[in-house]
Amino acid sequence: MHPHLYAEQALLGALLLEPTRVEEVRGRLLPEHMYRPAHTALYRALLEHPAPPDATATMATRVLALVAAAGEHAAGITPVYAHTLMAACPYPRNAVLYARMIVEAADHRTIAQHATRLGQVAVADQARDGLADTLTHHQALHAALDELAHRWGEPHGTTPPAPVVLPPTTPCPRDLTEEQALIAALVADPTPLSRIGHWLRPDDFADHAHRALYQSIAGLAHRGETIDPLTVLWEAQRRGHLADGTLTPELTLTITAYGTGGSTDYHARRVLRAALLRTAAATAHTARTHANNPTLPIRHLLAVTRLAMGPLDEIRRRWHTALGEPTYSTRGETVGPVNDATVGAARSRTTAFRAPGMSEPTPERAANVPARRAAPNPPTSFR
Repeated sequence: MHPHLYAEQALLGALLLEPTRVEEVRGRLLPEHMYRPAHTALYRALLEHPAPPDATATMATRVLALVAAAGEHAAGITPVYAHTLMAACPYPRNAVLYARMIVEAADHRTIAQHATRLGQVAVADQARDGLADTLTHHQALHAALDELAHRWGEPHGTTPPAPVVLPPTTPCPRDLTEEQALIAALVADPTPLSRIGHWLRPDDFADHAHRALYQSIAGLAHRGETIDPLTVLWEAQRRGHLADGTLTPELTLTITAYGTGGSTDYHARRVLRAALLRTAAATAHTARTHANNPTLPIRHLLAVTRLAMGPLDEIRRRWHTALGEPTYSTRGETVGPVNDATVGAARSRTTAFRAPGMSEPTPERAANVPARRAAPNPPTSFR
């Protein structure tokens, strides 16, 4: 069983043993943060009935009433399981710290869920030749990160994460056709290159040969050289694309001399759209991998997820530029004074109950605790 499930049991046991501690976690932990539906139902019942209406009621009477209330919404809550929860709580005084463990695990799941949805809709959009759902879920993932940053504080000075190995992918045949059509259109009329070159880059091509041809055409255009199939072959040779096996003379002449041609702007936007979908799928895989890593503290997870989303943010800005739309903005900075609720939540790390024989933190260790920033009045804060 995962540690956060033990924490859920310990917290519920603490609230059953000492009902007054419900108010300590009410503003920090929501029922939705619980992983198990039975725990969600019992915690919601505890929030709705924090103290027995009759001071003379025994603990057994109160526990039975809570079990009955929770049982109306979820299965698995019995008087025997309530006793198991109380036995699973080491120290009821640590209820706030148990709540923080639950919230951190829930936030990991939130990022993983949003990343999974982004990856799924990117694959679906590629299959049905769409894009809108990918852009919507990209923005939803940013909104989820912003919401977590308001509660935990924006990370600073985090080292870049280790690179995540992406699964091998096979380019879509339709995308390769669009890339080849764009190369042929540029050879036939390189004039639009000065315009599309601001938002279409060689890395946007899925095929390495098409990428090399686009680089060669752009190089010729930059120097003001004549562009035709032979000069493109010559430039590809000068850039080493023939020597490293990326291109062959036959392939170069086939694509540049016998392509279909067409609207350059249309094909260029199609190439960029396909690159955006591939980047979204790769970003989703990376973000999900980090979110499923339980060794990452939540602030570190926020930082590495922001970094992982950088390439997708950048290519989306270029997409809006290609459409002539306003510049895309990802998020706003989290700023604001630290309030009392945030300070109390931060102290939940160090004010947990200590069993006899456990040492108190030394002044030197306390002095090394870094200062943290928070947004104004976060609804749930564990800094």
